[in-house]
Amino acid sequence: MKIFSKKAFSFLLALPLLAAITSHSATAVSQADAEKWSQDIDAYWRILEEKHIDLYHKLTYKDFEREISAIKSQLPTLTHEQIIIELMRLTHKIGDGHTTVPLWDQQYHKFPIELKVINDEVLVTGSSNEYSNLIGNELTAINGKPVKQVYEMFAEIVPFAENDYSTPVRVAEYMMTAELLRGLGIIDSLDSVEFTFKNFNQSFKYHMAASTSNQITQRINFKQKLPFKPYGGVDDHLWYGAADKGKTVYINFEKYSSMSKMDEMSAELLRFINHYKTENLIIDLRGNQGGDFFIGLKLAQVLVLANSVNWKSGVYVMIDNNTYSAAMSNASQFAQLLNATLVGQPTGSKPNGYQDMWQFTLPNSGLIVTYSKRMYRFEDRDADAVFPDVAIELTAEDYMRANDKSLGWVIQDINSRKTHTLVQN
Repeated sequence: MKIFSKKAFSFLLALPLLAAITSHSATAVSQADAEKWSQDIDAYWRILEEKHIDLYHKLTYKDFEREISAIKSQLPTLTHEQIIIELMRLTHKIGDGHTTVPLWDQQYHKFPIELKVINDEVLVTGSSNEYSNLIGNELTAINGKPVKQVYEMFAEIVPFAENDYSTPVRVAEYMMTAELLRGLGIIDSLDSVEFTFKNFNQSFKYHMAASTSNQITQRINFKQKLPFKPYGGVDDHLWYGAADKGKTVYINFEKYSSMSKMDEMSAELLRFINHYKTENLIIDLRGNQGGDFFIGLKLAQVLVLANSVNWKSGVYVMIDNNTYSAAMSNASQFAQLLNATLVGQPTGSKPNGYQDMWQFTLPNSGLIVTYSKRMYRFEDRDADAVFPDVAIELTAEDYMRANDKSLGWVIQDINSRKTHTLVQN
């Protein structure tokens, strides 16, 4: 995969500092606000040092102290946005994808498009109704600055970027946040920003305004051609379906639910498998950004009771760059516990690293900081990701056309062991 770089928050409306952050933050902070930020930075360091399992595993104490001192010395010259960006940058340097400044629930302005980075292309994959014609086009510049440079700037600050595979995912998620673009000096206004797009080598420009109320109403649904009829589950993000008269079961596992709901669904699924004498299991963890991996283990605990499954070569787990945290852990565990073949792209987090995320809130700004409480090891060797047994390249064209090559490979492999064909729509 090519990339550009190697490299429960309670919204406190009563806080004047937070109000300033989320509105007119284009000028340097006042002396009073600089003092409040200084207090917050002290609290940030003190609490992280107290609660993080291993704060200095990448940055030394002296490095961290130097970074803190540099930010505090610049406070009178920085805007609120720039201070937040510097805290995000320092937190990113800690080298732990679960220790972050995530900007959760802040009333930031967003531009009305969603992005996905595939190889070297930044693609529009969602939009408001007004800009639906942009879906499928490539974003090439913002206010004349090449998107490659914008990418590099965001890659140094985005939260939950644990390796070279999750970084493009996170940059795409945060790049349309107007306050971050302004704090990084890419734009100077939220009202009329010039975006340059490309389609079939033809460039064109749009001016768009950022808003706190932009609604993304249209998205590309990469899984829109699934050949499995849904039979049961918890919700749109956790369900199971089947094809081939129940001989192949597909489990869509995009989000974690509660342990009780997983327990209930797993028991129902086992009854289904036993009734139809299911031979093949496909567990789809693509796009699952994490939760409680013990809930995923509950699924595995129940599935191993299914005697009709081909436990030698009939279990598949699909992963991608957005398979993160607990989902990455479950992918590794399913490979071991279920003898599953991993198919797709490398995961967005490392099999050995810091997880079990908790959080605290800075006293003046109300800004959330997350941190890791545990260290887990799911593989014998240190690796940048959980890598698939069968690597399937994801291209922009395939994504836009909902050409699911990973699922296609799984179905083809199932068909190679059968006397009849599982039809893929």
